[in-house]
Amino acid sequence: MRTTVRAGRRKVEVKHAEKPLFGPDGATKADLADYYARIAPLMLPLVRDRPVALERFPDGIDDSGFLSQHPPHPKWIRTVWTSSGRMMECQEAAALVWCADQAAITLHTWSSRTPRLGLPDRMVLDLDPVGEGEDAFESCRDAAWSVREVLTELGLAAYVMTTGSRGLHVHSPLRPEVGDLEVRRLAKAVADRVAARAPEEWTTRVRKAARHGRMFVDYLRNGPAQLAVAPYSVRARPGAPVAAPVTWEELDQLTSSRDLTIDLERQECPFAGMRRHARSPRRALSLLDRGEGGVVPRPRTSQGEGE
Repeated sequence: MRTTVRAGRRKVEVKHAEKPLFGPDGATKADLADYYARIAPLMLPLVRDRPVALERFPDGIDDSGFLSQHPPHPKWIRTVWTSSGRMMECQEAAALVWCADQAAITLHTWSSRTPRLGLPDRMVLDLDPVGEGEDAFESCRDAAWSVREVLTELGLAAYVMTTGSRGLHVHSPLRPEVGDLEVRRLAKAVADRVAARAPEEWTTRVRKAARHGRMFVDYLRNGPAQLAVAPYSVRARPGAPVAAPVTWEELDQLTSSRDLTIDLERQECPFAGMRRHARSPRRALSLLDRGEGGVVPRPRTSQGEGE
């Protein structure tokens, strides 16, 4: 069965629309396409102008998927040359729906935008708890608050989202002043400061054998050609959970990174206006190099910098 989904000024044909992608009784390809068409007004400002890679599951999540960085695509989808080759960009709602037609459940994006590829306008700290359950997620949530406190000490803003998998991502909007490797150096320094606050729970050791059951404060999403799950992407998990931006108040109400699903309905995005709060990574690095940047953490009040 085929269906046509209206997305902005285009109509996109979705083939095999009735195919279940999330198990026999789970969401179908049509459900995925409808979700991306519905969420496009919130998602597009966060992914537009970024190279995109697709995590595709042609036979659904019960079979193996694969990452596609250079998929064949319609001529109307914009592409850009990158260090990884020519990659597509999602500039309009129809591109998101076309991705759903390709059984691309999850979209992953670069941390920089055209025309300034290689100069990131965001930094991402990835917090992936050890184990399952509310206790593991609580430790992850505590780490996210610590990341926010360290970023605040360095004069940087902090926004949080679920990954739809196990943990959380903390985004910090940056002015595109320095290259990928310098942003990774900044992310590593932030992660080290966070881990030092609870060394028995958190670590920045890359090797799993060296973590000894501690949660990895992952700074490696930053760097040349590195990818991070795009906000509002659906994840290849039972129940079709979503990588959803949340406010810091909402974060304290969550019990799992998979609480928000493809049924998500929102009129406003907690990440709206994030780019207006971009701060200088050069200044933050200078503070770190001088051993400065320690202030009293701000109270838990709101998204971003407490504005």
